[in-house]
Amino acid sequence: MPYKVGIYFAKAYASITVKDWLSDSICMDILTDTELKYVVVKKSATFQVLIGQKNNVGEVIIDEAVAGATPIPTSYKIPAELDATGTITFPKPAAVSQSDIGKLTEEIEAIKQRIGP
Repeated sequence: MPYKVGIYFAKAYASITVKDWLSDSICMDILTDTELKYVVVKKSATFQVLIGQKNNVGEVIIDEAVAGATPIPTSYKIPAELDATGTITFPKPAAVSQSDIGKLTEEIEAIKQRIGP
């Protein structure tokens, strides 16, 4: 039985291709019956796809085509990377770096000093 996966796009893209890892085939948006190959995507668009699974694990592969560059696939492990609604977000949210945490800590301490006890 395949996984039903929502794919939310956090920004607009000129050309996106979505593939099922198990069959290595192009996914179809099950809501519109559109093949998701070199598709223009608007910000906040969501597609619904079916992803094959083996031993309760599946994977979605999304390629963003950029003129003059080789696409770098982004993989999502299913169900591990699904949110509570069964959706993944593209691109993946950036991880917070240790230096960002350090800067934030410094800013908080500076605010505490200004406010006082």
